[in-house]
Amino acid sequence: MQTKTQKQNFVKKHFPQSRNDWRLYFSKTLPIIVGEILFCVNGFLDNFMVSHLPKAIDALTYANTWTSIIYTVFFAIQGIAAMFVGQYYGKKEYDKVNQVMGMRIWTFVVIAISLCLPSWINPSIMIKAVGGANVHAATLDIANKYLLLITISWLVTTYSFNTNMLLNEVGHSKYALVSSSLTLFSNVLLNALFLYVFKKPAYYAAIGSIISGVICLVSDMLFLYYKDRAIFVNPKNLFKISKPIAIQILKRVPSMILMIGAMITIPLRTFLWSRAYPQDSVGKVWMGISGVTILGLVESLSSIASAVTSACSSNVSYFVAMQLGQGNFKEAEKHAHALKGFHTLCGIFMSLIILGAIYGIAYTPLITGGVEKNTIKYFQDPTNLAKIKAEFPQILSASDITQAFINERAKETIETFRLNFLRSCYTAVAFNPLWCWFYTSAALIRAGGRSYLSAFVTLIANTLSFVWLVIIAFAIVRHHSNVITLPIAYFLFYSFDFIRLIIFEVVAYKVDWKRNITEETENKNTNDFNNKLDIGKTKKDLVNNVNLKIS
Repeated sequence: MQTKTQKQNFVKKHFPQSRNDWRLYFSKTLPIIVGEILFCVNGFLDNFMVSHLPKAIDALTYANTWTSIIYTVFFAIQGIAAMFVGQYYGKKEYDKVNQVMGMRIWTFVVIAISLCLPSWINPSIMIKAVGGANVHAATLDIANKYLLLITISWLVTTYSFNTNMLLNEVGHSKYALVSSSLTLFSNVLLNALFLYVFKKPAYYAAIGSIISGVICLVSDMLFLYYKDRAIFVNPKNLFKISKPIAIQILKRVPSMILMIGAMITIPLRTFLWSRAYPQDSVGKVWMGISGVTILGLVESLSSIASAVTSACSSNVSYFVAMQLGQGNFKEAEKHAHALKGFHTLCGIFMSLIILGAIYGIAYTPLITGGVEKNTIKYFQDPTNLAKIKAEFPQILSASDITQAFINERAKETIETFRLNFLRSCYTAVAFNPLWCWFYTSAALIRAGGRSYLSAFVTLIANTLSFVWLVIIAFAIVRHHSNVITLPIAYFLFYSFDFIRLIIFEVVAYKVDWKRNITEETENKNTNDFNNKLDIGKTKKDLVNNVNLKIS
């Protein structure tokens, strides 16, 4: 009986306790989720809207791996810095919020430029670093041109990312949603014009991303200025950062580096998948399908399904960190437990929604158009006749390659692509609720300023996961390629997330994360003031002693 009661209490504790809490969570979370979906759809759009062009998915996936790396670094830093924003905003110390944002923006600028420079100098090296030395010439050409353009978007994002996240972190998620909606709408419109109306090459998709990024930035700035001017991110004030705030943020730089090292393993997975399943390795050689052709789309859809994980950090900042900044530790703990169950439930609903969308996408002719055209082109190319005859004994001469034969091969390619795509998507959808739970636990660890511990734990968990992928790519797949298909390998990789769940849960349970970090700067200022008083008192005593001696 006691065990049953304990189970009931555990379940009850991990969900909102009242109707008001449910309403409050939904009102703050839904705009963040929808906004993140729009943000992720924005990334998916480039891949999806060029899928009718041969080699375009591979090219954009290789180039956007660097975009993913930049966004991953940005999210890693934001995950730590968001807690400062939440606590200072909760105490109405808006000037300190602006200083924290200034530090964030300058950090992002340095990171973006560090990747822009090599991309401008030698884009081919950047693409081959992801796809390997044997990237097809046509793929490389598209990827190079796209990469050169998308770097401009990176620079715009250094500012727009922060303004949009700031709106979420302080509870203005509905305004962030409007900005995200404008971004998506403009990107869809521009891509449709460039790629379908004007029939431009695939790299024109980057121009849509640049313009939509500028629209997002302008929209965010207008909302901040007119709705919460106290935290308006004025470019003129980016240099106004006090020493205590600078020290407080800089003290977390090592933890940020650890977190970046941990999170960067996520986009680096593309490097391994492209080597485990290189070009022409999925299905038959003549299909021209690689692991990246499939996973470029799957990972984009997976990021949409996992939009709830973006709300994890923002919600912990708003509901937990703000309470910690006000010293309400009991209230903070209540929200901490309830958010785990709430986020997981949202993750389940998102998975069900995305599952329906996946089937709709899989049977859309647009998504298979690129591989279909590539197959037709392969069989129509006379230079491939020897390889075709070796593969198909019934083909004795070029005249035997009829249109009906080519159509059959194209149909076979489409079915192979669709089957691998759907089965890989099942894995991403199934594991999504699990991610929502342990990403909330990870955010709780750093809510009270335990950024070093959070970063270290994330680094260990993600590094172990990455090592597991190395084993899959270079040991299991290499020696059992006939048995371990791409969907099976993808499932084996994500099965390790049960280990990651255990790691985060144990640490979140053991560590005392309920701390008020705003006292750090208060104590620093108080100590500085007391030191000045002591120095002044000492000087006064010395003067009095001298006067006594003279008299």
